Amino acid sequence: MIRLILAAALAAVFSGATTAQTVHPSIPDADLPKLIAALDQKHFDAFNHCDTDTLVALYAPDVEFFHDLNGRVMNRDQFIQAVKKNICGKVQRRALPDTIEVYPMAKVGALEIGQHCFAEVGKSDCIQRGRYTILWRFDGTDWRISKVFSYDHRPMAGG
Repeated sequence: MIRLILAAALAAVFSGATTAQTVHPSIPDADLPKLIAALDQKHFDAFNHCDTDTLVALYAPDVEFFHDLNGRVMNRDQFIQAVKKNICGKVQRRALPDTIEVYPMAKVGALEIGQHCFAEVGKSDCIQRGRYTILWRFDGTDWRISKVFSYDHRPMAGG
């Protein structure tokens, strides 16, 4: 009898998993990686061109930004100020090819994991690399960055 109850419970759990809504009814899972890659490119472009209006539009007001080197947890306003002070005109961020992974987060959005490097403005070689994880939240209309983990920063090999 216990086996029958356990089997029924497991069947219920797994049948729900196969029919569960993923991100949003309007976004097929197959389209998610391309959509997030486009958002990430927009994010990189805004970061590299000090386009703070676009960054404000992409980041949720209550974003949490965690960084391994300074340990800060920043909200959107603090993040924008840090970009203006430490990034604009100094360094640019580049995605490392073939490192982006995207995973749907049911009824929330998507989790993006990738690797990037940083180069001084006007120079071609990256001096530092790192990893990032971004939780993109989708409200049915807009995508916003709600959590960022930027970690594993280290000098480029040979640099």
